[in-house]
Amino acid sequence: MFEKITRRGVTGLLAAGAAAAVLVTVPIQQAMAATDFSGKRIRIIVPFNEGGGTDSLTRALVPFMEKYLPGKPKILVVNKPGAGGIVGGNFFESRAKKDGTWVMALSTSTIMNYLLGDPRVKFDIKGWEPIILLPRGNMVYARSELGLKGLSAKATVAKLRSLPKDKLVFGGKTPTSSAINKRMALSLLGVEVKDVWGMKGNGPMAQAFERGEFTLNFDNSLSYLNNRKGFRKSGIATELYTHGAPDAKGNWTDANGKYNRDPTWPNVQTIYELYEEGAGGKFSTPQANATLALIRVGTAANKSFHLPKGADKGALAAWRNALTKTMTDPEFAKKKAKVLGKFNVTIGEPARKALHAAINLSGPQKAYIKKYVKTRYNLDLNL
Repeated sequence: MFEKITRRGVTGLLAAGAAAAVLVTVPIQQAMAATDFSGKRIRIIVPFNEGGGTDSLTRALVPFMEKYLPGKPKILVVNKPGAGGIVGGNFFESRAKKDGTWVMALSTSTIMNYLLGDPRVKFDIKGWEPIILLPRGNMVYARSELGLKGLSAKATVAKLRSLPKDKLVFGGKTPTSSAINKRMALSLLGVEVKDVWGMKGNGPMAQAFERGEFTLNFDNSLSYLNNRKGFRKSGIATELYTHGAPDAKGNWTDANGKYNRDPTWPNVQTIYELYEEGAGGKFSTPQANATLALIRVGTAANKSFHLPKGADKGALAAWRNALTKTMTDPEFAKKKAKVLGKFNVTIGEPARKALHAAINLSGPQKAYIKKYVKTRYNLDLNL
């Protein structure tokens, strides 16, 4: 596959509304000296096309990575799209050097394909060395001609259920990539759609939505705020629901049991509200629990950066320290709300624990997901 290498233009910055309050877990300083990257060329593998959420985030961080890595090396963003992040993940697993000059930009799609056992996956995320974990929310939106704007939760669900399946066209990379939790959430609401798979990233998906080929689509909530401004300005999109967000302590509900809304979109209802108030459901069934588990994976483990398994410890220390310094950089502070929003950032070994906890599914959850994918797509998941 053709390898596209681009220099560090900071384009498509992700946007959020108010100033962000990002909490950073700083790694324990290691005794060995951090690796010096003087004269080195560093590759960051982005397993999607240019213009998507992972690509935009990476390009926004590159200038600060170059500033704080010892030796101030030059960084190339290498876009390796295909199969919902699998092509890029396999490329990184087989080619990455352990000296800190190869970094993987990990996203939900890649994690989902790994977690759900896609047979094409040849990489082991749990073996990679995490640098930083960057949670991110999700927005599901619809074409305005579906007539969903301004409806109550109950009316929204009723309207969606009343529409014929071929009017609800929903697409994604693969049935086991980042679309799966949105697809399962629609089924949870009692809504079935016409699926279109094989998309190469959120950029092409957004183009299909703009052309009217998709009537339902999704982006991470920051990317939707910034990169889809045209959709809102033209009036072609109606925000349907978000996946909510955990608070600083990891709680998804407040003291009264009410689900927290996405801080980027506090006026948009969550899938939890839509399910409980609109569909009369409760998160106590295998279907709901499995859907909820994948929604939380897609939020808590939405974006992250990693070195390969067995990476040099000095290089790992250098990367973690560089990202720690980035989070407190005065110049970055001005962009923090746009780049990271209000979600909590975790660096170092705590990032490993948080990531592994997010992708740890229970037996009943695995069983339901396996049945769901087999029934709809005739895929046998290796769960």
